Amino acid sequence: MASSSLKKDAILGVFWSAVQKFGISIISFTSNVVLARLLSPDDYGCIGLLAIFIAISNVFVNGGFVSALIQKKDTSAVDYSTVFYWNIVISLLFYWLLFVSAPFIASFYRIEQLSVILRVLGIVLVINGISVVQATILRKSFLFRKLAKINIISSIVSVSIAIFLAYSGSGVWALVAQQIIQRACSALILWFSSQWKPQLLFSIKSFVGMFSYGSFLLLSELVNSTFDNVQGLLIGKRYSAGDMGYYTQAKKLEEIPTQSISMLVAQVTFPIFSKIQDDKEKLFLAVKSTLSLMNYVNFSLMILLIIVAKPLLLLLYSEKWTSSVPYFQILCLAGLVNCMQSVNYQVVAAVGRSKELFYWNIIKRCFGIILMLVGMLYGVKGILWGMVISFYFTYIVNAWLASKYTHYTLFQQLVDSLPLFSIAVLAGIISYLCSCIINIHGYFLLLSSQVLFYVLIILLLSYAMRVKELFELIDILNIIIHRKK
Repeated sequence: MASSSLKKDAILGVFWSAVQKFGISIISFTSNVVLARLLSPDDYGCIGLLAIFIAISNVFVNGGFVSALIQKKDTSAVDYSTVFYWNIVISLLFYWLLFVSAPFIASFYRIEQLSVILRVLGIVLVINGISVVQATILRKSFLFRKLAKINIISSIVSVSIAIFLAYSGSGVWALVAQQIIQRACSALILWFSSQWKPQLLFSIKSFVGMFSYGSFLLLSELVNSTFDNVQGLLIGKRYSAGDMGYYTQAKKLEEIPTQSISMLVAQVTFPIFSKIQDDKEKLFLAVKSTLSLMNYVNFSLMILLIIVAKPLLLLLYSEKWTSSVPYFQILCLAGLVNCMQSVNYQVVAAVGRSKELFYWNIIKRCFGIILMLVGMLYGVKGILWGMVISFYFTYIVNAWLASKYTHYTLFQQLVDSLPLFSIAVLAGIISYLCSCIINIHGYFLLLSSQVLFYVLIILLLSYAMRVKELFELIDILNIIIHRKK
């Protein structure tokens, strides 16, 4: 019964996390279509240039101690309050650091406007600091439905204001306002709807206890975040703000499926893996089933996006974004393993091996940065190809690390993944050839036909080959429908 209950919690958790992530992604995607037609590549480039500084600072606010709260089995009121006050201090400290360093960052990129933009945009750190514990409590309690509603409402409000500002000619400030308002709205709802409120408690013992686990996980996330954003730093320094804008737009679109899937899986699997961390057999089955299902979805999406990249981007954003097409396709190749490496990473984190994650992250990311630096010799595409290779190397290392605790080896994972990948590639080739033979003109008709061909072919192939993941998805839909009734 306990195992069945955990499975239902996992399914419903994934469902509501999916509602949240994909709901926000759809809202963001829709707004981005509008904003991309109102704003220039340079406007997006300015925000992209600052992404690494905001992302790294956010790691310290959202990082190790929040994960320690989830991983810890018996969390007390003292633990929550201790992390809350620590997050406030850290968020204020890093906002001050960004405020002081803003002129030097603007000078580094030789764009004077970046100084004031960073000083305003940095406010999101403080907003995150005062609300991250409330969001963590919802995650730990599997209240993903409530979390989904909060974040979707916040996204709708922020997007509406951003579009209004863009129409009014505010330029890059529309993008700045969107991020600040989204975080502020979410924080307000969390505070007013959460039953938990911080007490005047701060325990050194609690802090030290969580620090032993959380510090190394924080450092691991710091290394990951730096690597995930360093390509923007390299592109922004070596090339123009326009080039950075093309890359930023391609990355934003690619992250809708890849980051949404990997983040919703991480959001749900980390607390579940933590609960069963001492039962190797359950952990093995959980990882195996999660990977197979997520790979079926992720492979299908990534191959489809590579095929429809040109009509998709030009239809959505207009032909001024043509240079983003090859960047988008290369990023999708990296996205093929993003979910796989994320699941394996969560396994190692859930069993408490944060120190091991940190040491290996240093090796993985240093190797990746070397690849991207070499890639700079061949332009922006060279940097992105270096990133693709490093993503595959990261997956190999994460799978090897996780196999020590699940006995689900890298070779077994690849063998299980190959049929799913082959079906997606075959469906992609057939659908692309069909659209070429018919010789369809017009971006909308071409995109529609390629998507229709692809979906029909992959469903037919999956059914004909009795792919169990297809039937598992159908079962999951039945559970969700019956639960809602």
